[in-house]
Amino acid sequence: MRSSWLTALLVGGGLIASLAACTDSSDVGLGVGSDPLQGDNPATVDAVPDVGTTRVPPITGDNVRNRPRSQSAWRFLIGSVDDPVSGTGLVEAEGYIDFAGRSDDVPSEIENASPDARAAELRLKTDYFHGYSTESIDVEVYDLTEEADMDSARATASFNADASPVSVDTAQINLSDSDSLVTIRLQESWINDHPEVFQTGEDFESNFHGFKITAPSSEAVVGFSSSDATLRLRTVSSGDTTTADYSGLKTFTHIEQTGGGASPSGYRLMQDGVGTGLTMSWDFNESPLDTLEESPLNRAEIFVPNDTSELQALTPSNFERPQPQGYRIIATRASSPDVPLCGEVQSTVFPISDEDCTLPLDPTAAPRAALVPDNISFPIFQQSLQRVRSGQSPVFTTFRVHIADRANTSVNQATTIQPGLPTTLPALVPKGGTEPKPPRATLTVTPL
Repeated sequence: MRSSWLTALLVGGGLIASLAACTDSSDVGLGVGSDPLQGDNPATVDAVPDVGTTRVPPITGDNVRNRPRSQSAWRFLIGSVDDPVSGTGLVEAEGYIDFAGRSDDVPSEIENASPDARAAELRLKTDYFHGYSTESIDVEVYDLTEEADMDSARATASFNADASPVSVDTAQINLSDSDSLVTIRLQESWINDHPEVFQTGEDFESNFHGFKITAPSSEAVVGFSSSDATLRLRTVSSGDTTTADYSGLKTFTHIEQTGGGASPSGYRLMQDGVGTGLTMSWDFNESPLDTLEESPLNRAEIFVPNDTSELQALTPSNFERPQPQGYRIIATRASSPDVPLCGEVQSTVFPISDEDCTLPLDPTAAPRAALVPDNISFPIFQQSLQRVRSGQSPVFTTFRVHIADRANTSVNQATTIQPGLPTTLPALVPKGGTEPKPPRATLTVTPL
């Protein structure tokens, strides 16, 4: 026997008569369209999914030459952070960077200078900080021993490096200056030990493998802009400085977690970097979805909240934690051969495998929520209701939600299908209660 929940909710609007007239039709009421609403006495229904936890190491590797057009920025991370939010554990990050070859020769002033008159340094621009406030962080730089395939590598990967650092013994990055540029000096012998720096183009890129950068005793994770990273050679002669710069080509962040444990009471924890996210699934044979099979669907949104107020309450005054500027939701298609392809659900739903589709989100909803807007959610639920009515499976079986940071929330909707910038940030998703309430699909139904 079908639930009478929706009937009771809308009895004042005359839905009983509408249902009686529509029980033999498979399409009445489901093709109304998402805007404007039709009929009268619209009702909003919150369909709460079954929610679980998943862990998928995020993509933290990038190659500027292969970066999607909609992905204008990237970063890499170093350091460690023990966030006060319970369940996050100690998170440690190691950064890797490789550089592009120059199109022109290194100036002769540098190449012909004596070894003690030449210097090499890494010039990095900070764009992320997560941890306890500090003025400076000790760093170590190591040569990579072989070419590293950083492109689209996931955070659990790592690449071989020499055992001894090539940075100066007292290398630090100063975080107290208003200028976001930091400089890491390399040992005086480094240029002499690396004659490949005088090569150009592909020769340089084949023979120079890049660096690993660590901050072994820090209490914060610091992020650097991949596009603004530079390896600089320089010499000074008679008061004149000559420089040669190599721009960043590839970057990657290796992330490890120790500890962890239970999340705060009443919440599920999402955590970027280590890849902790949520899974959601809706049962169309249970209330309230089983009552909607013969009802007009006018609007739909999928909403996954992040309780930013609770996060702020758990933040001591000497601790800095930015809010995530985006999320990513991947939906898994049902295994039935008649299930529509990603683009057949909606043209902007993008396939990333035979089974998985990325759903465009409303970027302005971050950091408070991951929001799948009506133009995406409506066809998902409309087609699923039609299919279930005909004895078929819904379009998607599972939705996976992860933090996916963006440069800002002003990005367009298409950008939200891309992997997010590397971070170590947490998000707290309520299990129940009132505002901001748990994850849900908010559906608007209206009698004809």
